[in-house]
Amino acid sequence: MNKPPRLKRIDLTKAVKHECPGIKTGRTQYLARIGGDWFAGTFSRQWYGLNFDGWGDVGLQFDAPGQNASRWQELYEIKR
Repeated sequence: MNKPPRLKRIDLTKAVKHECPGIKTGRTQYLARIGGDWFAGTFSRQWYGLNFDGWGDVGLQFDAPGQNASRWQELYEIKR
């Protein structure tokens, strides 16, 4: 029997501009609450910083809460 995934909360208060310690790029899956809605996806590194690939067709630039009218509210790493 498979165990259900665990969620590890990422502390967004440590984020600065378009970077946040604890966010890994590549295959690591995340659950994000953005503007009140939930999305699952991964992050990639772009020239401006982190991009969340689980939002829309082109993804969403990560902005620290309070930066650039950020709508990021919560972020969890999905641990399997």
